[in-house]
Amino acid sequence: MTHESFPPSDHERFGAGLTEANVRRFQAILREQCRVDVGLPEAWARAIELLSLVELLLEPNDAMKHNHLQFAEFASPRS
Repeated sequence: MTHESFPPSDHERFGAGLTEANVRRFQAILREQCRVDVGLPEAWARAIELLSLVELLLEPNDAMKHNHLQFAEFASPRS
């Protein structure tokens, strides 16, 4: 029978390479700057989504051109 430590260490990495300490800091920023209070599970989901968005935006331009149809709904209106 193995015993796992619970709760996990603040330095263990989980989804998207984030630690619980990272997500708790993100949770605090949401509370302090946006006046949005979310629970830890929702903070994890939002942090992972935000990190995914940043990674998408940092992809080389070729990747964005290749997927241009996927982002058509976000295109600027033509004048």
